[in-house]
Amino acid sequence: MATQQIVQRKMQVTLKSVAPAADRQGNPQWELRCIDPFSAKGYETNYYISAVEGENGPGAAIYWVILTQHDLKINKTPPKDGGPIQPYDGSFDWMWKWRIDSRDHFHCPDAPEPEFQENVVQTMAPVGATAVNGVGTSYTPPAYPTTSERQSVFNAAVALVVATDLVDKERDIILERVRDVAPDLWTILQHIGSEAPVATESVVVEEVDDEQPPPW
Repeated sequence: MATQQIVQRKMQVTLKSVAPAADRQGNPQWELRCIDPFSAKGYETNYYISAVEGENGPGAAIYWVILTQHDLKINKTPPKDGGPIQPYDGSFDWMWKWRIDSRDHFHCPDAPEPEFQENVVQTMAPVGATAVNGVGTSYTPPAYPTTSERQSVFNAAVALVVATDLVDKERDIILERVRDVAPDLWTILQHIGSEAPVATESVVVEEVDDEQPPPW
């Protein structure tokens, strides 16, 4: 089975506070309470780095870090069709869980920029996919839209909203309607693009209690 490509971003993160913690094996860590760099409204999120016994934790400041993309976040808004709650579609960075995978990826201004990779929407083979040698399935996911194509989807959503009944409404109401409309347009346009990503493993969902709401 193919392995998902590693998606990383090098960016500046504002550290607000630090607390001692431990991983599942009991190894010491620092819990870093930071401003989520993918949140438009400045929501906070936690990152973790390994700790050395006896050292002081990093101070509140702005640090260069390398963030690695992991699982999709769960969209806790109930679907309009009454179906089960599902993960986000992964089309925006804030829809993913990001981690600092290595101590070397924290406070690393001189680290080279990671090779840019688009977000990969993990998919399961659909019903009717062809078996390969009796094991697994052969499945080619839909072409992944480019950045400009995703922007076109958003612009189309905005145009649709303005053309209806929200011209004189407040900004938050307009954004709420755009959020409702955009997924439908995304479904229509999801097959555009020139190149499909490599088939990936099924989504593994890990529920997080303190997950922040979408940065609308």
